[in-house]
Amino acid sequence: MAVALLGLAAGSSIWALTQANNYATIARLQTGALTAAQSRIDYLLADAPFNPQNGEFGTTNEWAVGSALQSVTIYTEPAGADGQTHNVTGQMTTTVATIPDPAISNAPGAQLNLYRATVVVTYTYRSKNYQVQLNAMRASDV
Repeated sequence: MAVALLGLAAGSSIWALTQANNYATIARLQTGALTAAQSRIDYLLADAPFNPQNGEFGTTNEWAVGSALQSVTIYTEPAGADGQTHNVTGQMTTTVATIPDPAISNAPGAQLNLYRATVVVTYTYRSKNYQVQLNAMRASDV
């Protein structure tokens, strides 16, 4: 009887530890995806000069209206016993759009030059899809 109870307790403990490890992995990947998205937003907000009324959209023209897709590494697991590193990769989509201001759209010469950037990072882990989305707005520097 004692052996059966000990076996049940050991099995429950192993299951609980496995679940905790799985949740920690999902949280680590979520953090990696958020970091990639935040890095992209920071890059977009720091790119200068940003004066759309003068045709200046930063040094790399990253604020051009439209979408851009690129692959990103979410997490690189250190080499294990097999000597191999394992990467979790995803896709980062950056969408830039102008934001019209209906309150002044009929006023001649009035333009706020507001732009919105949406960064979406998607990745798959254990056959389940995950997604992180961050948004930013930017107005002209002058």
